[in-house]
Amino acid sequence: MSSRPLLPAASEGASDALEEAKFRARMARVGPEAANRPPRGSRAPERGRRLRLGWKGWLVVDSLVVLLVVAGVVAWPPIQACRYQDQTVGFYAGDSVGKCIRRGIADRLDTADQRFKRLIRRSGQ
Repeated sequence: MSSRPLLPAASEGASDALEEAKFRARMARVGPEAANRPPRGSRAPERGRRLRLGWKGWLVVDSLVVLLVVAGVVAWPPIQACRYQDQTVGFYAGDSVGKCIRRGIADRLDTADQRFKRLIRRSGQ
């Protein structure tokens, strides 16, 4: 047995009229071109193929983009500095562009590590 009271017959007609008005308002918003559109499940062949990844796939893509940007920010200045040094002054015996770049990247990573540690140490003040 339901605890909802039964509606009189007069209010059922009003309810149907209200539902019909809501339906007509929705159809007016959609417009007449909705009848000519293909169903949502089918895709038109001229649209081409779209890359459809789930949230895990996009997480991997976003992570790779962030890693590439960080790698570029870390590596680009030492590469340019070593190339400039190679063209202008040159290197001492036993040194090369590759060693200079590796040393420069290691220095940048060490500096970033020291700044991060300093930030963490002072976080309690």
